[in-house]
Amino acid sequence: MVGQSFLLVANRSEAKVFVLQEKGTALEFEKSWSNRFGHSSDQDIYTDKPGRQPAPSAQGHVGDSMPRKDATEQEAERFAGDVIDWLDNKRKTSKIYHIDIIAESGFLGKLRGKMNKQLEELVEKVVDKDVVNADEDRLLAYLKD
Repeated sequence: MVGQSFLLVANRSEAKVFVLQEKGTALEFEKSWSNRFGHSSDQDIYTDKPGRQPAPSAQGHVGDSMPRKDATEQEAERFAGDVIDWLDNKRKTSKIYHIDIIAESGFLGKLRGKMNKQLEELVEKVVDKDVVNADEDRLLAYLKD
């Protein structure tokens, strides 16, 4: 087993990466991210307060037949992109043996949608759970199941 193995635990509000230690029996914290818009509504994101993004109606006419992703989905996709970019940079600069992922189902799809082929090939286990704040023992138990 050459290289490090990582565990990504995430939802649309928070993400954490751990390095799997001692043949997968321990975790070492590596990095975390938070998305301040993770639990926000469109109204919270699009506002006319200074420094915030204007409401879509203020941006001019957008054709009614054009589907528009809501702001919360756009923010979740941006957040997933940030996390995946970090993992991909890690892949490019150091040897990764494999990556395990535990993520809430909706966010898991966003993470997968941002992965390139090389990163996808490193994904070994995927668990569909929202347990970003679980303790180390519980996270390891999900990987064993």
